[in-house]
Amino acid sequence: MIEKKLQVQNELGFHARVACRITRSVGAFQSSVKVNKDGRLFDLKSVTGVIMANAKRGDILTIEIDGPDEQEAAAALETLFAEKFGEK
Repeated sequence: MIEKKLQVQNELGFHARVACRITRSVGAFQSSVKVNKDGRLFDLKSVTGVIMANAKRGDILTIEIDGPDEQEAAAALETLFAEKFGEK
């Protein structure tokens, strides 16, 4: 299992468009991808899970990735967060 700390940098945080980008990105991998926020786990392969995480700009999230392609999934998420999910 890989744990990554990633910071939400886009202005609006997690919202519907971002949720779709995240789920599309991590849905391509076999590994489970979850975010631990405030002691609760949310599934990042689910749009509802992403929205329920309710991450705001500046939040530092612990992402937990577990499975056969966890390295690739972690790299994809790091890129997505670094690119601010394609937003400002």
